[in-house]
Amino acid sequence: MTHTIPRGYTLFETDLELTAALFEQNLRELDAAHLFITGGTGFFGIWLLECLLWAKQTRGVNLRMTVLSRSPQSFLDKRAPHLRDRAELSFVASSLTDFEPPADPCTHILHCASETNLEQSPEWAQRHLDTAIDGTRRLLDMAAAHRTEAVLITTSGAVYSPMDSVVDNLCVEGPAGLADYSSERTVYGQAKRMMEVMTSVAAQAHGYRALIARCFAFVGPYLALDSNYAIGNFMRDALAGRTVTVGGDGTPLRSYLYAADLVVWLVRILVRGRSGVPYNVGGDEIVSIGELARLTAQIGGTPDAVTIKGTPVPGARPSAYLPSLVRTESELGLKVSVPLEEAIRRTMDWNRERVRAA
Repeated sequence: MTHTIPRGYTLFETDLELTAALFEQNLRELDAAHLFITGGTGFFGIWLLECLLWAKQTRGVNLRMTVLSRSPQSFLDKRAPHLRDRAELSFVASSLTDFEPPADPCTHILHCASETNLEQSPEWAQRHLDTAIDGTRRLLDMAAAHRTEAVLITTSGAVYSPMDSVVDNLCVEGPAGLADYSSERTVYGQAKRMMEVMTSVAAQAHGYRALIARCFAFVGPYLALDSNYAIGNFMRDALAGRTVTVGGDGTPLRSYLYAADLVVWLVRILVRGRSGVPYNVGGDEIVSIGELARLTAQIGGTPDAVTIKGTPVPGARPSAYLPSLVRTESELGLKVSVPLEEAIRRTMDWNRERVRAA
């Protein structure tokens, strides 16, 4: 398939048009809206910005967006010069915990920011808690002051990871010291759960709608290829013509949603979701990490260049990070439109195009 990138954008027109077509009816409910977006310069954010700008341009939807960013100038200079001088797009230069809300009231808030721990910093746990709790509180205060219609928070499937466990109907103490309590898995999941609670409680007090999107795993243009995302690392190796390497035993089970579908789902949840009701956002094709590595290598043209370093434990049940999509489909009518193989192919095509254009 030949892809084109329209002037003023960095995503393929195929994907921009797909999102616009799928959420066209929902965009009418955002006509004249003013959206405040956190995390607008990250993976989720860039997709939201470009897809909403495309919908405004091609579908005539009248909306504005204000993006919170620590360094919007750096973002516009280095990563997104094509978004400079857009009348419908403005930025607030600050952090989530100390920003000043825009003077013009925002009708909708989309909280997509999250603290990552790529540098494996010992201060990450405290920083993440501060951002999750203090930052969310600041957004909720803004929502009350602005009489905002709806607040959408993107949390994570990590909220399902139990900190404690029940064995034979008995509650067993889980954490075994400070290291357990401050671990990335515990802090991340529990902080995301607290964001859901805070948003729902505040919504009940102030009357706006609280929308919760529990996000799982994704693939698409702008996904980091040098981070802790297995699918990104596999594509990096395949694109470089190297052996796709699995560090573990390849048995964990995952599913991936393409970023174009992600945008459609978030917008649908924003305008149609029930207040205080969490919706899972993720893929519907279950694949093991080993199968994912082989599929990525095959799409990259080197199907035999796969190495799995670990050895599965006989009889062991594989770990799984998979969303139930029953509520998402039955209540909101959402379905996956881009299959996993095609999603990987589009992502790799986009990365190749970026290299050629550099």
